[in-house]
Amino acid sequence: MLRRGKEEDKKVIFDMYAKSGILNLYNQDDYFSDSFIAQNVIVNEINGHVVSSLQINYHQIIFNDLKIVGGVIFGQFYERNKGIKTLENLRAEVLEQQTHKTLFTLIPTDNIQEYAKYGFEPIYSKRIYNISRKDVKNVSYQGVGKQFQIDDLVKVYKTFTEKFAGYFLRNKQYYLDLIDLLQSKRYNLAAYYNENDDCQGYMIYYIESNKVVIKELIYLNGLALTKLLSYALRIKPRLLVYVSQNEDLSKAYPKINYKLLVSMAVRINDFELFNRLFDCDVSTAQQAYQLEKKPLFLNDLRY
Repeated sequence: MLRRGKEEDKKVIFDMYAKSGILNLYNQDDYFSDSFIAQNVIVNEINGHVVSSLQINYHQIIFNDLKIVGGVIFGQFYERNKGIKTLENLRAEVLEQQTHKTLFTLIPTDNIQEYAKYGFEPIYSKRIYNISRKDVKNVSYQGVGKQFQIDDLVKVYKTFTEKFAGYFLRNKQYYLDLIDLLQSKRYNLAAYYNENDDCQGYMIYYIESNKVVIKELIYLNGLALTKLLSYALRIKPRLLVYVSQNEDLSKAYPKINYKLLVSMAVRINDFELFNRLFDCDVSTAQQAYQLEKKPLFLNDLRY
């Protein structure tokens, strides 16, 4: 039986996860401390016993200049003794429900094969750059610091994403929640303000023993980009920088290299509705996203 999650399910699901022997998969420990929302969880219950669960968060996605509601499936667990089949059954039933609720369903994953049988296709990827001090021109990081206004983050994200498509809309509440998430994860946020005190970009990062890992990098111009990277390079001599699949940082820093990693799979839940809505005739998610003229951007630290 499928039912909506309850707050008391959190401990049950965590115990199920802990006994599975698959610890720290996709940083799931953080899921229970930061991302679990009982009303967004769906559990598969057999004889009063939870055997699998998943969570669906809903977001407004800008696609072809329209606001489209999409559901993100994550936080997937199953009881080891019952086998993964209980989770597969849960996924199938949830996706059938999604056909009547959303146009898109997304799953954060780099393992497309696991979800291809449900109709998911690899759509979003990330470029992961390795950058060292020698790669970035020595520029003062004046104007970059950890003091910022939430409204400025909302504004700079809105301006940045106007160049892209396929992204999640964000509002002030998103950033208020994000600050709490960053504190829990021990991440940092540094913003760049120009001489006119206008916010021109920010980055979210954490520090490892030999490098700084930048998980979100939002910038309105090349100077903001270089200022932010220079600020990070004063902390450690090497950076690992995550950006969207079409952000070619080598145009600014020719000697840097990257690897491309699939980050999000997408399923179109109702092609008939999609084709009517966008006056087209597509039968795959890849074809659907080819309708977009702008490059894709999608990032959310919760996934």
